[in-house]
Amino acid sequence: MISDASKDMPNSTRIFPETLRELMALRKISYRRLATRTKLSAGYLNHLACGTRPVPADQVIKAIARALRVKPEHFFEYRQRGLQRELYRSPELADKLYDFVVSDKPLPRDLKAAIEAARRTG
Repeated sequence: MISDASKDMPNSTRIFPETLRELMALRKISYRRLATRTKLSAGYLNHLACGTRPVPADQVIKAIARALRVKPEHFFEYRQRGLQRELYRSPELADKLYDFVVSDKPLPRDLKAAIEAARRTG
């Protein structure tokens, strides 16, 4: 169950290992307890948190997110994969976004502001 406080928590822009460590510290949860809640091994979770294993599949991210009481979308890589799937399904959308984002064609103000903000923080 996701708490009301988690609903207001902004999505992470950090890489998966950093986000995982941050959430574990915030929730005061050990690898062993997270392992019990996710049915994953504590050793595997430690590898994920240290970045010595690749970002897990979306189903694993969902299990970890549920155990840490956040939405899977909290993890940047989960959102990134979703976006990749949508762009793959719609080449026309991918082309339009490419034109706006990469080739510096004129953008709607709100989209331009979002892209500029992302470039400043990225």
